[in-house]
Amino acid sequence: MTLLSKSGGYTLLGICLVLVVAPAAAGDQPREALMQSIEDGRRILMDPTYQPADRKPLQQEKLRDVLYRDFDFMEFSRRVLANKWALFSPIERQEFVQVFSRFLADFYLSRLQHRYTDETVAVREQAIIAPGRARVRALVVWQAREFPVEIYLHDRGDGWKIYDLSALGISAVQIYRAQFQEILRTKSPAEVIELIKARLEE
Repeated sequence: MTLLSKSGGYTLLGICLVLVVAPAAAGDQPREALMQSIEDGRRILMDPTYQPADRKPLQQEKLRDVLYRDFDFMEFSRRVLANKWALFSPIERQEFVQVFSRFLADFYLSRLQHRYTDETVAVREQAIIAPGRARVRALVVWQAREFPVEIYLHDRGDGWKIYDLSALGISAVQIYRAQFQEILRTKSPAEVIELIKARLEE
């Protein structure tokens, strides 16, 4: 697997990423926030207004707004880089988060728009796993099959934000951590940022 591989194996995680973004107001419970958010995401995906090809960019913009609002890309990036985070200067960290989040949004939202066929998410139970941190379990019905999903959120003070999710026992953080750990053995943080920028141009 190459860095930032765009293989089909990421499709399920991509569906989960968008369908379970959580627009939670301060004080909301993670589970209730997710349930409301799922309806919001599906409403955008199923809205006939966005079915014509020339309306797809607007639909992606609407989905992107929700994703950027409710997914904590800074925390996700920090966990992905793990011990390599310290190699990045404050400016490089900010730029990494910016280009990495754009890469993820561009790739997953485009695939979701083309492949979404009324998949659903059934939110199950939640558990507070640490102060200000929660895990919510759900089932994603995708291509007539059920897949268990675990969504991890933390409360930043302005609501619950997702920082990782796991489908079929595969964590999004783990997937990208393995890739970046490998590439950072031979490339500098600045080179990694340029690599992501190059992938964005493909």
